[in-house]
Amino acid sequence: MIGSFTLPVRFTVGEHTVEVGDLTLAPGEQLRPALAELFRDAADAIEAGEEGGDDGTP
Repeated sequence: MIGSFTLPVRFTVGEHTVEVGDLTLAPGEQLRPALAELFRDAADAIEAGEEGGDDGTP
């Protein structure tokens, strides 16, 4: 049986890249719902004022 695997996720807009987090998929787990949940969590973090970029800007 194959175990879960984890992928780093980065979001780039123009010249700005942000580490969104890691996406871990269990065997048989669908990619689309897992990505949707990851980006909802990222959107919640942005709304809470936790965003930042690799260029040091908030």
